[in-house]
Amino acid sequence: MRLRQFLRLTWLAFVLGLLIPQAAVAHNQPSVDVYTMGPGDDLFSRFGHAAICVTDEASPLGRCYNYGTADFSTPGPLTWGVLRGHGRFWVSVLSQPRMMAIYRFEDRTVYRQRLPLPPAQLEQLVAALHLADHPEQTLYNYRHFDDNCTTRIRDLIDQVTDGALRRDNLSPSHPSLRSRVETGFATSPALRTLQQAVLGRRVDAATSGWDSMFLPEVLRSELQQRLHAEPEILYARSQPLEPPSSLRPIYLWLLATLLLLLLTGLAGRLGAVLTVGLWSLLALVPWSLLLVARLPELRINEALLVLWPTDLLLLHPTARKPYGRLRLGILALVGIGKLVGLLVQPLWGVMALVALPLLLMQATQERR
Repeated sequence: MRLRQFLRLTWLAFVLGLLIPQAAVAHNQPSVDVYTMGPGDDLFSRFGHAAICVTDEASPLGRCYNYGTADFSTPGPLTWGVLRGHGRFWVSVLSQPRMMAIYRFEDRTVYRQRLPLPPAQLEQLVAALHLADHPEQTLYNYRHFDDNCTTRIRDLIDQVTDGALRRDNLSPSHPSLRSRVETGFATSPALRTLQQAVLGRRVDAATSGWDSMFLPEVLRSELQQRLHAEPEILYARSQPLEPPSSLRPIYLWLLATLLLLLLTGLAGRLGAVLTVGLWSLLALVPWSLLLVARLPELRINEALLVLWPTDLLLLHPTARKPYGRLRLGILALVGIGKLVGLLVQPLWGVMALVALPLLLMQATQERR
């Protein structure tokens, strides 16, 4: 049913495009519109999307530039490239009617903001955009927070407006990147919980308005405030989005901690082996990112102080007691660092996951 609807919308867009009086457009000044798309059903569309479109003599139907294009048919190499800091993205170009048909099909709200720029700035922006007609000239290394489909549009507009978006917009007055991630993953308690062990302390600092424009909704707000580009809704989502979950990450951490306590206390040696194995597997995530990633938000991670892949030593008869005491001492120092504000990441949940079962193991060992 959705495929049939998509084909109808695409055909309608094509027919409407043929009916546009192109001669009337040809004699007008070019116009540039920024399109921002709301979230869709797919979890990873929850951060939105952005595109920028030119309507001029060369493109009377509207020519839209999408900086979020990559070879998604090879997710493994693409993910590896992004982690290593050389995930190759580029610009794809399509007509405005076709772009609208796609986002109608995905049932995503679409906003349009026409940039009220002087003719000279418009011509400069149009010239820069038309360079993207050759995708090989637009390759860039994707970074979700710093260089993505939205920041590329932000940078182009800021360049032709002599810094209108950056000027007086660098003070840390916006929410942290972690809070943005938690909002995007609001429907997935598991991802909201896991990100506390994966994303490092960089994402816990307050951000500036400039940095926050990696999100399409913030770019839309800043364009409205600073350039007086009023947003209009071209299409409104018809179905309600999945509501955010009320299950906070700390609850999942405590539930996992309780299960490990029961496993450790009731299953004896086997329970200890399974508990230590789960710790070690979880520790492999941030430690692997430390070794292979090139992004600061994945490398400088306070969770490394809590999750150690060396916890397998707790299964060695002679190393169990001294190693366990060392681990508990380090965890106590981490707790103090949190209390005094030296450590800023949300670590209490993952600390409980390790410290409480470890205390039980050590107490059992001392009794023996």
